Amino acid sequence: MNWLSNLLFGNKAPAKSQDPQTQHLRDSLHTIKQQAPPPAKPDPHARYLRDTLHFAKQQHKQLQDKHHERERWQQHYGSLHIDELKKLSGVEFENYLAELFTHHGYTVETTPITGDYGADLILHKDQQRIAIQAKCYTGSVGVSAVQEALSGMAYYRCHSAWVVTTGNYTTNAIELARQSKVRLLSRNELGQLILQMQNSTAK
Repeated sequence: MNWLSNLLFGNKAPAKSQDPQTQHLRDSLHTIKQQAPPPAKPDPHARYLRDTLHFAKQQHKQLQDKHHERERWQQHYGSLHIDELKKLSGVEFENYLAELFTHHGYTVETTPITGDYGADLILHKDQQRIAIQAKCYTGSVGVSAVQEALSGMAYYRCHSAWVVTTGNYTTNAIELARQSKVRLLSRNELGQLILQMQNSTAK
């Protein structure tokens, strides 16, 4: 049956001049190959369902991450939720910081709402004047906030400058602050100040 092995494995098939039984078997195999169904095409509906499921899983993971972040905030910094601060307007956030720093022993001076030259608050303590630039952000604060704080420090003749935000800082902002000796208070440092205030008032 070498002819059959050759036929099945792609080698040269026996010539058509062989016996009728051989030719009939060969034709039958050829017919079977031709009648084989073509490869199935991708089902658009099935692909849509897969994509929808993948998107739903991603959304669920993002919600879980946010929930865990909120839990970590509450565990480390008390009951005040950071999202509550993010809902404040710029002026409301400045007023909240004025109360917060007053509680921590600073004398607080406010600046004009417009034309503040880069400082939203001026803190006084231990014969030091500190220019505060407040940023109630949900994302990352950039170099402009550091530049504004430096401008406020120069205009109001302060000894130092701070930036306070409910978010975080970009790499460039951190580098500029390091070079210019501006203190950056992110959501974590702000949370620590809030927790200290809550603990002291609860006693």
